[in-house]
Amino acid sequence: MITATAEVVSYKNGCLLVRSTQQTSCGSCGSQSDCGTGIVSKALPAKTLDISIPSDKSLPVGTMVEIGMQENAMLKSALVVYVVPLLFLIVGAIFGQFVFVNLANGSEGAVVLSAFLFAGLGGFIARVLSLRFEQQPGYQPTLLRVLGKPVNSKLVINAASEDSE
Repeated sequence: MITATAEVVSYKNGCLLVRSTQQTSCGSCGSQSDCGTGIVSKALPAKTLDISIPSDKSLPVGTMVEIGMQENAMLKSALVVYVVPLLFLIVGAIFGQFVFVNLANGSEGAVVLSAFLFAGLGGFIARVLSLRFEQQPGYQPTLLRVLGKPVNSKLVINAASEDSE
């Protein structure tokens, strides 16, 4: 199961709206100071995702929760989103080569155009399939556990700025 931590934003009509911050893997390797990707990711703001999760219990706003999704559902979704347009791109290039170059003595530009048109069609089909997957219960994130309210820095007791004697 793939898990993430999220914060409850609201509760309406039997659904929790939670906000999760998308995390990058930057910052965990030894070459983070020299890596262009790491520098760019530090400069850009973190991306947040609002996710609606069915729940029979209402949680207060600000509560931290752990949400999860089945790995096989994530893999199938990724396969559809990435592989279907790629396959259509390849089929479009082969189709364009056969039709425009071999039969009509056309140019390579027509082959490239054919490949891109087929890739666009593949992207559309991937979008339709992903919307169908989205409606199935196994492809919905679920609430795994309630972590509680985050610690507020204003509530810290005995936080002295210097050592006492």
